[in-house]
Amino acid sequence: MPSLVLALQVLTRLPLPSRPATTMAELGRSVVWFPLAGALIGLMLAVVDQAAVRIFAPTVANAAVVFALVAITGAFHLDGLIDAVDGLTSGPDAATRLAAMRQRVAGVPGALAGCGMVFALFVALGNLPLEARFAGLVLAPMCGQSAILLGYALFPYGRSEPGLSLAMKEGATPLRSLLGLGVGIGVAAIAGQAAGLALIAGALVVSVSLGQLALRRLPGLTGDIHGAICEVTQLGVLLAAPAVLLR
Repeated sequence: MPSLVLALQVLTRLPLPSRPATTMAELGRSVVWFPLAGALIGLMLAVVDQAAVRIFAPTVANAAVVFALVAITGAFHLDGLIDAVDGLTSGPDAATRLAAMRQRVAGVPGALAGCGMVFALFVALGNLPLEARFAGLVLAPMCGQSAILLGYALFPYGRSEPGLSLAMKEGATPLRSLLGLGVGIGVAAIAGQAAGLALIAGALVVSVSLGQLALRRLPGLTGDIHGAICEVTQLGVLLAAPAVLLR
């Protein structure tokens, strides 16, 4: 499945085989595989967690999982969160906010958001009981990536110039979006049954709400905004998992 490999190349820093002739359009079409790629990232986190809890104290194991998430993804969406917060808190107009997202140095709001997200993930993992950890760790990244796919399908793109995010927007056709989200729903049902379906449904509602909030400050969503939505959605799933999965 070459498109799945492309999706993993976009979303992770895993040493995967690459195709030198890959076009921007091919990368854009890989967005359909984001939910499945998220589930694979979650499986890797679950493996790290299973090993860490057998070797280290619980707090160290939680820190190892957070580190693994950052290492596997290369902080791709975390960087988006930082840039998005810097942009959305800038002013006075949309052009200024879009420009602020491309600054090479993080501002104070973005840096605080990034540090806060890492700390919040650590705390959420500490609140995740042993019997819910596997499903929670698989579902959180999968729901985050499903939120990205839904966002590209529903919301306008915020910049005029071409790039990877515009290719993703063009690749998120109604059919591909339905197929990708269908895969995500299937994974949720397998990993958490009815509770998994409830988590992905809640995650998609949150993602749409966040996208609508961003549109109050921008003409459309950017890759950074999608990354921020992924991070927030992922955290929300981890926080809700104990109550939903162990109900």
